[in-house]
Amino acid sequence: MRRLFPFIVCAVFSCQVDPVQQNPYLNNLPPFEFELNLDLPLYDSLRFAGGTLSLSQLGLRGVHLYNLDGAQILAWEASCPNQRPNDCSDTIVNGIEAVCNCDDSIYSLVTGQPLSEGVEHGLVNYGIRRTGNLVLVYN
Repeated sequence: MRRLFPFIVCAVFSCQVDPVQQNPYLNNLPPFEFELNLDLPLYDSLRFAGGTLSLSQLGLRGVHLYNLDGAQILAWEASCPNQRPNDCSDTIVNGIEAVCNCDDSIYSLVTGQPLSEGVEHGLVNYGIRRTGNLVLVYN
């Protein structure tokens, strides 16, 4: 055991922890909870894989919802993640992508990652809790 002790100490103290990099433009998003019922016609597009819906009343500039596989729904902040909030800093859904109005940068609604070159931050993800056809979107 004494022979292993120096190796254990070296292993523990030599590990580096990468700091979590928070988006400086979207760090104070308003808290919210919103429940939607997929049985209602307004939310029908979210019942099927690939369906999208944007809700402007949630988040900072709205929330984009995307049905990944028929069961899992993802929620993303509709603000451009690499722009300070302003008049053009929202994104528009185009298929499975979100496009920023300010600089035409493109983001995946599947992963939230940027698809454009030179873009630092991805889309901000919101929490989803689904029970049957009831979906709770929250921050």
